[in-house]
Amino acid sequence: MRRLIFSLIAVVLIATIGLGWMFDNVVAEYLQAPASTRTSNDAVSELESLGSHMAQTLDKLPQPNDFVAQWPTADSHQMKLIAVDKFPLPQPLMTDLIAGQSVMLETDVGLSLYFLLNNHQQLLVIDAPPLMTKPIDSSLRLIITSVFYLLMMMLMLAWLYPLLRRLLKLRLVAKAFGEGDLTQRVNVSSVTYIRDLETEFNHMAQRIESLVSDVKLLSNAVSHDLRTPLARIRFGLDTLAEEDDPKLRQRFEQRISDNVDEMVELVETLLNYARLDQAMINLEKRSVSLTSIVASCIKTKSVDDMHIEFDDYDDIQVFGDPAYLMILVNNLLQNALNYGEKQVIISISQIDESVLLSVSDDGAGIPEDDRQQIIKPFIRGNDSEQSVKGYGMGLAIVTRVLQWHQGSLAIEQSENLGGAKFSVLFSKNSGS
Repeated sequence: MRRLIFSLIAVVLIATIGLGWMFDNVVAEYLQAPASTRTSNDAVSELESLGSHMAQTLDKLPQPNDFVAQWPTADSHQMKLIAVDKFPLPQPLMTDLIAGQSVMLETDVGLSLYFLLNNHQQLLVIDAPPLMTKPIDSSLRLIITSVFYLLMMMLMLAWLYPLLRRLLKLRLVAKAFGEGDLTQRVNVSSVTYIRDLETEFNHMAQRIESLVSDVKLLSNAVSHDLRTPLARIRFGLDTLAEEDDPKLRQRFEQRISDNVDEMVELVETLLNYARLDQAMINLEKRSVSLTSIVASCIKTKSVDDMHIEFDDYDDIQVFGDPAYLMILVNNLLQNALNYGEKQVIISISQIDESVLLSVSDDGAGIPEDDRQQIIKPFIRGNDSEQSVKGYGMGLAIVTRVLQWHQGSLAIEQSENLGGAKFSVLFSKNSGS
């Protein structure tokens, strides 16, 4: 949004200050020229020349007042004689007049040129009209104003067009998304004003699509996994009502209790997974030792017939929340122990600015077609429905934790052990 704000300020400044300055210069230079073809310098020179000739003429006349009195009043230049003592001038100006120079003063009514006659008793004053500029007529003023606002509108439209086009595109995508097409995304352009808004919309859309997908999977899993214990509880209650033998009643009661425990465990698993959506606001990321986390998780696993191989000589750091990184490693390790036969190998390596955690087992592995489905909630391998206890939530939790840490999960076949190999790639400054 900062790009939008800065571009808006720039357009407003250009439209108001830039266009205003340009039109002011046009009006001042081309539309306010003098009414006559002469320039102001020519008019002043002409006035000084006239004053000089008149002063010389009046100095030669015995009665200069009579000559001035007969000067035609219709002439644009008016002359008069004033006694020096009746028109005091500042001493610097009087000094110039005594030296034979003229003095020109500008007033609100025009220009006045002063000459001191030879008798030093009178001043010759010649008044000239001001240099008028032709006014701008109303039609021309209307044209100038119209052009100014037209250019301003064109400039604003040039700025608004790409914004309106991107907003229309965002509206169409949002409408399609609201109608149920959750795959809709905005193609973010590098020059758009609302790049941040489009990016956040895509993140929101991806989030909603993931949540809707999780809800569908969870509802299907709940209906499937709860149906069996509920049926067993119903059958046990019916049998218990007809049974009088205390030992058999105790056995049926224990079975019912076990089925209730199984349902409670399933509900707790669902609640724990749902709470992961709220955990993002509580992440406390810092630089932590991934080597120490893996070593700590291995110590909590006690499987007699399984060998866990891990080289913890190199202390490798990653950036993340240690509590959720512990959950991630625990789930990967437990998954390998569940599906492996005798051996699990864990390795940590550093690749440029990234850290790679690999967990391999010697189990049956995961078919390539099932690798994208196996990371979803309540999805388990085809051969694990009866042999492995659980609800298929481990890898879903791993995927969710990786999303918070901007990591990635790859599922392959282990070259050394022949089973599944889970590779997690972290950035050393992930999430910073």
